Amino acid sequence: MKKIRESLKRKPLSPKTIVQSPNVNTFLPTDIESLPKISVVTPSYNQGHFLEGCIDSVLAQNYPKLEYIIIDGGSTDQSVDIIRKYEEGIALWVSEPDEGQSHAVNKGFERSSGEIVAWINADDFYLPGAFEAIARAYQENPAASFYFGDGWRVDEDGRSKDGFFPDHHVCFDRIGLIFGLNYILQPATFINRNYLSKAGFLNPSLRYGMDTDLWIRLSGITPPEPVSAFLAASREYGATKTSKGSFERVEELRRIAQDYSGLSMTPGTMCYFLDTFHRLVSDREDVYPESFKRQVEIFWGETAKLMSNFGCRTDGFPMLSKPQGGKDKQ
Repeated sequence: MKKIRESLKRKPLSPKTIVQSPNVNTFLPTDIESLPKISVVTPSYNQGHFLEGCIDSVLAQNYPKLEYIIIDGGSTDQSVDIIRKYEEGIALWVSEPDEGQSHAVNKGFERSSGEIVAWINADDFYLPGAFEAIARAYQENPAASFYFGDGWRVDEDGRSKDGFFPDHHVCFDRIGLIFGLNYILQPATFINRNYLSKAGFLNPSLRYGMDTDLWIRLSGITPPEPVSAFLAASREYGATKTSKGSFERVEELRRIAQDYSGLSMTPGTMCYFLDTFHRLVSDREDVYPESFKRQVEIFWGETAKLMSNFGCRTDGFPMLSKPQGGKDKQ
């Protein structure tokens, strides 16, 4: 596994690679009837630069029971032309104004019919074999609320930064998730429709933490199923909402944590705040005096030590390697 990770780190992880080498499923003809239908929703607005790669990664799965839905928010770039190019493989698409990402995903959920439901943003993409791995997991445990796996963080150009879970140790900790000390890779997550119907769809009032809010609600009904496979790649670059959200994102995550924990501030959200503040100070070197920046740097360093005890970085993402003496989450 370590050799595979090192190999991928040396070259761009691009949807084009997936299309050139489409996934070859191991399903026998007799298996197909028993497979779950997988419905995938892609919300998009003026993401034409990435959209084709995302669509390619879905269709290249060659999954025999796929329902692919694209909800475009009325894009003015080349998005609609790209969608039309792939119409044959798309079950349903619309291009019309919506009320934001959560609203767009919910529109797709409402029109989907699969036993398994997922959404992938237009700037992310699936890895080969993702749908097959999820189908197998569903067949082995159809009572899980959702299924989630590992994935790769990639930059804007598709160059991989690192795997998401340390040492490919895919795990779940609901209390940690509520406290902001655990994180799930959204594009590598697939939902059991039976429990989505019970938990409800995405909260349309949320802009940044709607996925975390949904995972907490779903796991409160019944536990999810970790899948030990690389399923998706998530782009991390300056234009993403996660990167641009700053203190608005921190406050939304704090409110979510408060709703489920009863605490006005949890360790994770405090650390998110400090990490965001540290980045703000670092980005504006000409605004703050050196003495202040040094104190912030010291405080941030102590925060990093605290978060490492929970296997997290200061921004709440899993650490790239397990801390010394640390224990795996159960």
